[in-house]
Parts: sequence; C-alpha cells; structure tokens
Amino acid sequence: MKLSKIASAMPFAHFLGLPSASASSPSAAARAEEDEDRKQREDESDDEYAKRMEEQDKKDEEARKAEQEEKDKEAKRAEENDDDVDAEADDKDDKEEGKRAGRAQGARQRERVRCAAIVAAGIKSGMVKQACAFAFDTNMSAAQAISALVVGAEDRPAAAAPTSRKPSLDERMSHARPANPGSSAPAAAEPSLADRIVAAGKLRRGEI
Repeated sequence: MKLSKIASAMPFAHFLGLPSASASSPSAAARAEEDEDRKQREDESDDEYAKRMEEQDKKDEEARKAEQEEKDKEAKRAEENDDDVDAEADDKDDKEEGKRAGRAQGARQRERVRCAAIVAAGIKSGMVKQACAFAFDTNMSAAQAISALVVGAEDRPAAAAPTSRKPSLDERMSHARPANPGSSAPAAAEPSLADRIVAAGKLRRGEI
C-alpha cells in the first residue's frame, strides 16, 4: 500500500513522519509544485532566475485577472437576473394595480348610472324623496327601485275633487239687509255694485 493512502486513512500519520491527508490533496500538491518551481535551479544564474520569476509573476497576475473578470461576469449575470426578476415582479404589480383601478372606476360609473336612473324615475312619478332614499341609502338595483316607485305611485290616493262650500251664517248675514222696525214694507234688496257706483257719483256732485 502506498504511503499516501496510509496517510489519508490515518489522520495522525504526520506524527509518524508520513505526509498528512491535507498535504496529499490536489491543492496542496499544486502549491508544493508551485513552491518548488519558484526555487532557483542549480544550473540557473541569478539573472535567469529573476527573469523567470518576472515572467511567472506576469502569468500569475494574468491568471488572477482572468479569474477576477470571470467572477465579475458571474456577479453581473446574477445581478441582471435579479433585476429581470424584480422588473417582472414590478410589471406584475403594476398590472394588478391597473386592474384594481379599472374595476374601481367601472364600479363608480355603474353607481352613478344607477342613482341617475332611480332619481329620474322618482321625478317622473312625483316621489323624489323616496327615490333619493332608494338611490343613496340602499343597495337596491335600478330595476328594483323603479319597480318599488311604480307600485308606490299606484297606491297613492287620488286627489279629491274640490267640493262647493256652503256660505257660513256670518257670510249670509253680511249680505242681508234688516227690515226697518215698524215698517210693513218689505226690506229693499241689496243694491248692486253698479247702483252703488251711481249713488256715489250723485253724492259727490251734490245731487243727493
């Protein structure tokens, strides 16, 4: 059995001088290889080593930038997806709000038409107060309210025809001229309006 397998099966293998499981992992191996690659080689001069490290640093920087750009792209895509979801939710809310506003406006219009129809029927039947009560104080439909107004108008008593009134005693006495006491002559009839006008003219001229 290989020592790496023994190390992976024994968490405390490092106490025995064996590499631990973490040291034998791929990431640890990559780091160990990178560290080894960054060491100066025996046949490598200082200038060659410095130049190689400079090139290696450039490669590492480019790799780091590429990785960061990829992360930024992923974050941007995730943000755009979130924005799309939010936009869809906002559109849905706007549509629902528009539907509610449309339903409310339609309800107000129907209520105005209902009240106008009931009041018009009340004016026609001469029962305006009752019509206003039906229109504004109840939830009766226009058809129900108009039907009730028609029935109410039919049940109203017809106006009584004016009857001739007999004159009272005082009225009859005011038109009667009492007879002169002790006189057997019948009482003279009450002068007419024309007679009174003629008599007034004679009195003014001194003829009487």
